[in-house]
Amino acid sequence: MLVRCGKDGFYRCSMPDVDAPKLDYKIKQQIMDALRVRDQGEYIIGLYGSDKRAEDSVKRIIRRVERDGLFTKIVTATVTKKPDITNIQMQIGDAIGLNFDDTTDLAESTCCTCFGYSKRMRTAERANLLCAKMKELQTVLVVLYDLHVKLDLGEIGIPFGEDHNGCKILLSSTNLEVLSKEVKVHKLIQLSQT
Repeated sequence: MLVRCGKDGFYRCSMPDVDAPKLDYKIKQQIMDALRVRDQGEYIIGLYGSDKRAEDSVKRIIRRVERDGLFTKIVTATVTKKPDITNIQMQIGDAIGLNFDDTTDLAESTCCTCFGYSKRMRTAERANLLCAKMKELQTVLVVLYDLHVKLDLGEIGIPFGEDHNGCKILLSSTNLEVLSKEVKVHKLIQLSQT
């Protein structure tokens, strides 16, 4: 924006976006509406925009969801540029009260053929335990931050759709292609106009 400042001429000045609060409100309402909808095939919601804006928006949405009591449990995990499935599973497991060290010992004592002789649980075994534990929750919101590449939600152990229609997944990314073509979210919401 050019503004006349004194007799020397025009200067470039940055002005706050007057419509930003309205835009933020509209975006928040879109997200909240998508989270409230049940049984209409919108289980995975993708949010794309700048890292900082996405993180701030998601944190505000989580506070609102907690306040409104939309979900019995809210689980968050950071994905990063090179996803570590084990780390994501551990973050989710911690959030829902699933200690994989305890379950490994229990599982090995009851079914050693499933877990072999290794004390270290495999990705698929953790996924099965996560899936079973999450299905016990009537409604759950899973928030995955900082998605950069395709992520197999089944490999992690996140049930949704016919497997668990009370589970909603909120993915945030700066990459529209990842959300729309690789992960194939059911609803895309842009967080900024840039």
